[in-house]
This record gives sequence, C-alpha cells and structure tokens, in this order.
Amino acid sequence: MKAVSVLLLFTLALAGCVAGSRTGVLTPDASTSFPLMDFSVPMAMDPPPPGWFHRKFLRYPPMDISFASKDGRPAIRLATSASASMLFRHVDVPLDAFPALAWDWLIEQPIESDLDETTIAGDDHPARLFLKFESREGDSRSMEIIWGNRKLRAGDWKFLDFFWGLRRFPHYVANGGDANAGRWLAQEVDMRALYRHLWGDPGGARLVEVALFCDTDQTRARSVAWFSGVRVNRAPRNAPAR
Repeated sequence: MKAVSVLLLFTLALAGCVAGSRTGVLTPDASTSFPLMDFSVPMAMDPPPPGWFHRKFLRYPPMDISFASKDGRPAIRLATSASASMLFRHVDVPLDAFPALAWDWLIEQPIESDLDETTIAGDDHPARLFLKFESREGDSRSMEIIWGNRKLRAGDWKFLDFFWGLRRFPHYVANGGDANAGRWLAQEVDMRALYRHLWGDPGGARLVEVALFCDTDQTRARSVAWFSGVRVNRAPRNAPAR
C-alpha cells in the first residue's frame, strides 16, 4: 500500500506537467475579479472544453462529476467512492496583478476514517485545489489547498515526503472539520503569501494550472464536495506593498 501511495504522490507532483496540452489557456482581463472556473452553466465532460483536462489515475476509478444546483446555487458536484481524479484548467495568471485566489465550496459528505490524514496512508480529502506556479525564472512549483478532516484545521500546513524524502509536497488547510460541513463557505487565500512561505520571493511568479481534486483512494471511503466557482481577485488599493 505504501509503495502505491508514493507512486500516486509522485504522479500528483508531476500532474501539472502531464495535464493535457496547453491549449485554450485562460488569461485574466482588466477586471478586479476574474473567474477561472465558472460552473453557472454545465459543461461537457467527454471531452471537456478546450483548456480543461480530466486527469485520471491508472490504479483508481475517477471521481464522479456532475452539475446541479445546491441550495439554489449552480455548481459542480464531485463525488468519490474509493476513487480519485483531478479536473484541470490551464490558466496564465500573474500573481503580482491577481494575488488572491477565491472560491466557494460545500462539503456535503466528509471523509469518515480513523487513518491519520497527515500520513501517506491516510492522505485523502473530500476537496482540494491543486495549484501549479511558474517562477520568474521558469521553475515549476506545485502545492495543494485542502479541506482538513479530523486532525487538520484552517491555517495548518501538511507536508508529505516522496522520492524517499528527497522532496516534500506542501498542502495548506483552508478549512475543514465536520462542524463546517453542510453549508456553503466563501474562501480566499493570498497566493503570494503562500508562495513566499514555501519558495521565497513571489515577484514575477504566475499561476499556470488550477485543478479541483477529490480523493478517497487510500481510506476507501466516500465523499461529496461542491464548488460553485473559482476566481482570482486583485489586491485592494489600500493593501500594503509586498
């Protein structure tokens, strides 16, 4: 099991490199808030529209993707049953201009498992956002923003080792816990702050891929998560210089 988990983690680390050809890349306009993923209207999934890519894994069935209204809000529904996959959107977003990543999510069915979510064996979450950045020098950097289960809380960091500890993959916990499930939550993170915490100066860095990722392949559990959209926002005019 551990070998399989490490293989999947390695796959995730490289996912941004193999998430389909970079066609239909979305670039923000001059708006103060720009949608990267808009689920107000259902979209085709076989195949997805240009610029989108459904990343599946050989060893596991994919998450179930559907579109419906949840509490009167049009959204995408992502359900798992001992399964995992990633829905990518190719983008090109300069962090200097759009530092804030915002989204609305609802966890309908959290993961029920006694496995430690901070370990590879228990590395499942009902909802994640996979982010791939490109530095000013052209280096690729990846991380995930996750919904914590029982142990992790908002503001926590989780790092999982792969390549026998030679590399560590970072996860930032934006929210979590059964007490917060069952209702829509609006979230926003400062991507420049996350980037600086992990890799240093974010100047000139760009967000080049974002993916919705739900998985219960390790715990063999079930989960249901909803997203109504993902967007980037410009910094407020009175925000301090970074």
